[in-house]
Amino acid sequence: MGYKIGAVDAWATLIPAGTRDKWPQQFWSIFERYGVAERFNAGFTVEQVLAEMDAADTEWLVLSAFGYGGFEICSNETVAETVRAHRDRFVGAGTIDPRGKPMEVAARVEYLVGDLGLRCIRLEPYAYGNDMTGAPPVDKMYWPVYIKACELGVPVAIQVGHTGPLLPSECGRPIYLDEVALAFPDLKILGCHLGQPWHEEMMTLAWKHPNLYVETSARYASRWPESFKKYAGGYGQDKVIWATDYPLCDFKRAYDDVLKLGFSDEVNEKILRSNAMRVFGIQA
Repeated sequence: MGYKIGAVDAWATLIPAGTRDKWPQQFWSIFERYGVAERFNAGFTVEQVLAEMDAADTEWLVLSAFGYGGFEICSNETVAETVRAHRDRFVGAGTIDPRGKPMEVAARVEYLVGDLGLRCIRLEPYAYGNDMTGAPPVDKMYWPVYIKACELGVPVAIQVGHTGPLLPSECGRPIYLDEVALAFPDLKILGCHLGQPWHEEMMTLAWKHPNLYVETSARYASRWPESFKKYAGGYGQDKVIWATDYPLCDFKRAYDDVLKLGFSDEVNEKILRSNAMRVFGIQA
């Protein structure tokens, strides 16, 4: 392939210097397994992120807020400020704790989208429990988020599959998204992290539901299951959205790994760019 795609990375987090002590202990084991603990220790600047994006033909980045419990690593407001400064490179994704009174949760979504200008809501079911049991996305606590996201026309990105951190995984079973997609057919839903070890569930559901997509964050393409490689290059090519979960995965390696699978130029362009452009409403 001799042309530039201008990839869209659907999940990354800004880790400023000085945030090392904000991470709960449950997360450090996965940072170490990925070999990136030092990056999380040291943090990095927006300028470093942009330089790494440029070196990996990554034109757009969905920059996500992130927190867990009482820890706030990158706030919704920080994401919004960063996006405003780089509107031609970043799209903002906000996060919310749905464990509240429904009208207050709905108002919070309105604030994230209407006031801060964020264009996606990210949910982490493992985070809304007690460190041993999470809250699957069919729980009624999520309904105000889904309703408001439909009303405002923004996608919802939901973690699926096992958790890397030492936190509960059962709530990440992709099959729970079946009921959500049926109840909210106008809501664009991303099942993030591929859904392993239940990736077959995730693939089948994304094929079944027009509004449901598989997002590949934290999974280099060289390590995708064989069945998912066939899916991405074939009948699922319109439903796969590339992402890194940067800095967990590196832009350049993640991008090159997709190209090395030997898909057609058309398929590569869908996975690396156009599927995400459509879902997030990014204008070229």
